[in-house]
Amino acid sequence: MKDSSFSRILIATDGSEAAAAAVSLAGSFAHASGAAVRIVHVWNLEVHHRAGVWDVETRSEARRLVDSSISLVRRLGISADGEILHADHGRVAVAIAEAARNFEANLIVIGSRGLSDWQSILTDHSVSHELLTRVDCPVLVVRGPSPATEHASKRVLLAIAGGDDIEPAMAAAIAAAASPGSSVLVLHVAQAIFGAQGFAWVESGEEINQVMARSTELLSKAGITASATVAPHGPVAETVLAAAARWEADVIVIGSSRMGDLGSLVLGSVTHNLLRASARPILVAEKARP
Repeated sequence: MKDSSFSRILIATDGSEAAAAAVSLAGSFAHASGAAVRIVHVWNLEVHHRAGVWDVETRSEARRLVDSSISLVRRLGISADGEILHADHGRVAVAIAEAARNFEANLIVIGSRGLSDWQSILTDHSVSHELLTRVDCPVLVVRGPSPATEHASKRVLLAIAGGDDIEPAMAAAIAAAASPGSSVLVLHVAQAIFGAQGFAWVESGEEINQVMARSTELLSKAGITASATVAPHGPVAETVLAAAARWEADVIVIGSSRMGDLGSLVLGSVTHNLLRASARPILVAEKARP
């Protein structure tokens, strides 16, 4: 399995509560792995809605936002710098994706307002959704204050399903659990897999056991305390969220299916549904190679 550490983390902030939580959680990831961090903020002169008021952000305000985020991360003893990006309002995700490639980031962290399905598709506010279609590296989406605290160990729920390439998700879970004392719960979500010709395939008990054994073996080799369970049949996103609530997970790690927004809505994408509904941070693994 490829190197699982997050060594270069790009954090996109817009000054929102979710973005502040994203900076804090990313800082704990970076502290555990010794990562270099870059803070970016997309600034433009368009009038926009912020904190219930229509206003225009000045460049000095943008600079203060970036500098305050850098200071927060540096207080953890982490190397960090910052950059103000320029882009039209509808090209925020494009600018973040380009900055991530220039920085050679192997993790992007972003706050999200958690808009509804049709809002996130038909408006230009779905930066996190669009970003997933433009990058291959893992993306951590934070919608609100994170249960995890600075330097604290984490409870990471890794959701896997039949037919998935588990290697990218395993790598992301191992990286997320880098803090000493962290633990991972592997949740196998049983579901029917539909092929191109319309036929359905359901994993056998033996196949499920093999996947679970392989997952816990990889985690144990990485020195991480791990347990595993099989979820009951049901809607995948709801099942994962319920399990995360029962286990009090700090972070949910999921696989790397990254269809376009419209396709993900029509086909009931688990990734899309989790990003829309979860109050917990969601770490979407690296896009699997064909």
